[in-house]
Amino acid sequence: MGRMLFVLLTLLLTFNALPGSRAGASEPWRYLQALQALQDRVAHGDRKAYRAQVRLIAYLGREFAAMPEETWKKRLNAEALFVYVLSGGNPAAAKALLERKAEIALPEGALEGAVAFVQGRNGEAWKHLQSVDDHDLSITAQAQLALVKASLRAAAEPLKALDLLARVRLLKPGTLMEEAALRRALFLAGGEGDVKVFMSLASAYIRRFRNSWYVSDFLRRFAWLLVRLDYGRKPFLVERMQPLISMLTKRRQALLHAAVARAAVLEGKRQLAVVAGRRALSIYPDAPRFAARVKTWIAAAEVASPDPGKAMETLERIPPGKLDERDRKLRTAALVVGRAIVGEPRLPDMTGGKVGTSREEDTPAVVVRARAMIAGVKRLLEEDTR
Repeated sequence: MGRMLFVLLTLLLTFNALPGSRAGASEPWRYLQALQALQDRVAHGDRKAYRAQVRLIAYLGREFAAMPEETWKKRLNAEALFVYVLSGGNPAAAKALLERKAEIALPEGALEGAVAFVQGRNGEAWKHLQSVDDHDLSITAQAQLALVKASLRAAAEPLKALDLLARVRLLKPGTLMEEAALRRALFLAGGEGDVKVFMSLASAYIRRFRNSWYVSDFLRRFAWLLVRLDYGRKPFLVERMQPLISMLTKRRQALLHAAVARAAVLEGKRQLAVVAGRRALSIYPDAPRFAARVKTWIAAAEVASPDPGKAMETLERIPPGKLDERDRKLRTAALVVGRAIVGEPRLPDMTGGKVGTSREEDTPAVVVRARAMIAGVKRLLEEDTR
């Protein structure tokens, strides 16, 4: 089955050799131990562990499907299958057991809910899992169940979901489960507009899991929340969090500030976009393509100023070839706005003063053109945020 499988099987045997291990190397609960050991290394940035866990998840799906029904009468093995499925594993073995009405040492509805969840039938999953009695389950199974329940209730009951995620963190500190719980709790708190909780969770995540395999996704969404939660604060929220952000690598600091700049442009927060963009360039100045993108965002923000001339010159100088499609659209939209501001005809002074250079009868045509321009820009930016 290849070199990687050999490595994985070696890892499994290593676990069997640990102090206190018992016979039964092929029991599902031991396989799950190996998988979780890999996943916990993923939470702390081990790239090889990430690749290995993907292979191991697929391998365990085949192994579990081939095991006799007697295997699942043992609570530890049944819980291993339950956690495996809820972790995104192949549900084939669990489905077959349910179809045969096999005896499984799990609370009523637990495996049915797990299969429904991994298949995307969230309503049915919640129907089963909400009433599962987890008091006799292992800590690992309790934490995995709480993590899934939080996912299922995040939209309808965000505060309940936050409580469930806090429980996961208490049950499984330092693991991938805690990492996932922190990420999800942060986004929920941000969505609820709770800045204090948001900042506390961000601090915990960056201090504990800043090297996680999933940190890039975290930083991208974190940037959007920093912008959306910043209601004209001075200093900006991103500035207040600099001591924490400085714990990241220089590259990630620059990427975070760049993401804040871009999000701020699309949210219409001009000053925040400029501040974050300039900081990104100061941290990571020697990357031409990165600089071209960030300068585009800064200039796009400054085009909305009363004197957009300099920003437009910057946009004109940036080669479109150095930008991806989304940023080329943003550059085009910014230039359209800037040209409209610079060349905007003066409309009649409705307060009784002097009439501007445009004749009153030209006003409808100007308005039509302006409306068309605004609609075009709006479409560009809406497409960009999808």
